[in-house]
Amino acid sequence: MNSQKRRHWKAEEKLRIIEEARGIDSTVSEVCRRNGIGTGQFYAWQRHARQGALAALRNGKRGRKESKQEEALKSELERLRAVIAELSMENLELKSGGYSALSPLQQ
Repeated sequence: MNSQKRRHWKAEEKLRIIEEARGIDSTVSEVCRRNGIGTGQFYAWQRHARQGALAALRNGKRGRKESKQEEALKSELERLRAVIAELSMENLELKSGGYSALSPLQQ
């Protein structure tokens, strides 16, 4: 069993290594050797970076993700707007005399 500890790389370090390998001065193998990583690890990081970039470019929304509470509040707001629209239509129909469902007291 290998007694070496696994190294945890920060995202900034991974990006620096990917950008270093993209330069024209050195090859991927040289950059990996200098940083003590395997080429397979490098290409995995590169694939993840590309997938993250594509996801960011495809996603039309900007900013943070809405919380469940915000989603619930927006849903409630839409429901209340629909109720207001319905009540406004009924009010207009009552004012114009076109609403036939009057209560017995109003007849």
